[in-house]
Amino acid sequence: MNEALLVQDLAIILIIAAVISFIFKRLNQPLVVGYIIAGIIIGPYTPPFSYLSEPEAVGALAEIGVILLLFGIGLTFPLSKLVSLGRVSIIVATLEIGLMIAFSLVTGWLLGWPIINSIFLGAALASSSTAIIAKCMYDLRLLEEPSCDIMLGVLIVEDLAVVLMLATLQSFAAVGSLPIGELIILAGKIIVFLGGSLLVGWRLVIPFIENVRRESNEILVITAVGVCFAFSIVAYLLGFSVAIGAFIAGVIIAGWKGADKLIEETLPLREIFGAIFFVSVGALMDVTSFGDFIVPALIITLTMLGGKFIGCSLGTRISGYSWTTAVRVGLGMAQIGEFAFIVIKAGNDLGVLTVPLYSMVGFVTVLTTFMTPYMIKLGQNIHIAGDKA
Repeated sequence: MNEALLVQDLAIILIIAAVISFIFKRLNQPLVVGYIIAGIIIGPYTPPFSYLSEPEAVGALAEIGVILLLFGIGLTFPLSKLVSLGRVSIIVATLEIGLMIAFSLVTGWLLGWPIINSIFLGAALASSSTAIIAKCMYDLRLLEEPSCDIMLGVLIVEDLAVVLMLATLQSFAAVGSLPIGELIILAGKIIVFLGGSLLVGWRLVIPFIENVRRESNEILVITAVGVCFAFSIVAYLLGFSVAIGAFIAGVIIAGWKGADKLIEETLPLREIFGAIFFVSVGALMDVTSFGDFIVPALIITLTMLGGKFIGCSLGTRISGYSWTTAVRVGLGMAQIGEFAFIVIKAGNDLGVLTVPLYSMVGFVTVLTTFMTPYMIKLGQNIHIAGDKA
């Protein structure tokens, strides 16, 4: 890695992001869309040339953006709130994932695909984008809205469920049988990770942070961010996403009386690295190739939008929430997450996919990423007559 080129890349990313986001702010449009457009402008797939010299290093910094973003969201999401949303999160995620698998099987049948392609598509579409949703909710100042609380809970359940589904699919595609033993081990890892995180948080992290707070704010921030990265790497080593680890770290610290101070102190870090992440998302989008598979990609987009809206809305309503809240959750969750690419890559690596799902999923990701902030805003403007909440 050339350090000077990396500094040059960061200068380009942040200056272009600042200019585009300034324009979007003046137009009263979501900043996340401006960041992604900035990425498309400077990316390697946009003529006449790429402005980035060290894309791998920028990608690593972008991952830090995801970690800090989810850590910040976790700081506003204490454990008591997470526990209270456990039932609705599981119901919504279960119904939504089931519908996405079913809808993907029908879509694959209509397009004439082998069934294994449809199953991998369903697994890819099962999870929504934690980073995109969290950023939109933060920018729109909706973190205290009931619908947003539900979405954050569902996102955690989705990510854990997709990890289980991916392990199942990989083993089934490789040896032709369901790995019951592996699934039990993986479920055990989830329990150990969540339980161990809470135990370590209560017994060690919170008391240590309280002692650090008495020394200086600077040391407090360093300690909190260090804890965030520690939980993220443990989650990664256990086979989960770094985002889950960062979020759980934030949830644990959110129970500490000084959490509000940390939210304020870490804000500049989260905003800078968050911008780098969303610009990098745009830079990696090959918008020039979308015309090669536009029809099946649009069909997949409609499949995803319909399945997620119906599944999340019905799941929320079944859980006892109003139709207004249910519709807001359905609209807000209608996009796919970063896990989709991991799932499709696994299918490609196993050699079982016979259609260009990676490119199609990329198209759906681009389209729904642009749509998400507008759909969340649309949901917040919906008030169904007769609802009390």
